[in-house]
Amino acid sequence: MSKQNVNYELEHSDVGLGLRVARIKLKAADFTDDAGTSGSYTWEDALPAWCFPVGTKVTVTGAFDEDTAAALKLGSSAGEDCYTNGTTVSVLAVATVGLEVEDALKMITSESDVHLTITGSSDFTLLAAGGGEMTVELFYLSTVPE
Repeated sequence: MSKQNVNYELEHSDVGLGLRVARIKLKAADFTDDAGTSGSYTWEDALPAWCFPVGTKVTVTGAFDEDTAAALKLGSSAGEDCYTNGTTVSVLAVATVGLEVEDALKMITSESDVHLTITGSSDFTLLAAGGGEMTVELFYLSTVPE
């Protein structure tokens, strides 16, 4: 079986297993000020039921550089960082960062929100007022045939 054929065969098998991506573009102003150094955004129903998350990719196209620090984490609930492998991603400068998830291949059994938190070194209003932009991608294996 050729490499080009592997994904096709997985997606069209009885199980329907295939690599998929959930993608969202966000600006600094999309985040809610948590009345401190951080801001949050809830990406509703980002991951479908019956999937296995495998990795995250963050592409910063507009730096969140209105503060001396800007760290992003993604989790299954507010304050969690399971989709950034227990760490944070700097969004202070334009860059692309890829990470595996903390519990790779742990099945998600219902549609799930993803919680994004950006933490700066001072008041979040500095970051929210700036021109920061990013694209967040969550890669997962789906068990639902398309």
